[in-house]
Amino acid sequence: MNHYYAAVRRELKALRGKEVVTTGDGLLATFGTPAAGVRCATAIREAVRTLGLEIRAGLHAGEYKMSGAEVFGLAFHIGARVTAKARAGEVLVSSAVKDLMSQSGIRFKDRGVHQLKGLPERWRLYQVEH
Repeated sequence: MNHYYAAVRRELKALRGKEVVTTGDGLLATFGTPAAGVRCATAIREAVRTLGLEIRAGLHAGEYKMSGAEVFGLAFHIGARVTAKARAGEVLVSSAVKDLMSQSGIRFKDRGVHQLKGLPERWRLYQVEH
């Protein structure tokens, strides 16, 4: 786990992500832009493959609030639900992320509309292409 977290934190630092909390073998982070988040997730995926590991990553763009060191908001819950839909080695994003990245040069593959646990509406998800 130490090697895993070292690789993850190295990529977070490189792309100016802010670690919010670890969740056992996962990590929640925020980014200044959706593109930085996607690039970081794909960089982490490649970095941990050298350790023989596959990650699942999910990203969503939305509002959140901070109270001291604590960060909360519906955006984090949606991001967690997107992650839960990802397969091993896959980086998924919500339509909110994809819509904000039309000029990024990053390509996405439509993964259809999904019901995300605990959320009333359905969300279109996209896989970040390699």
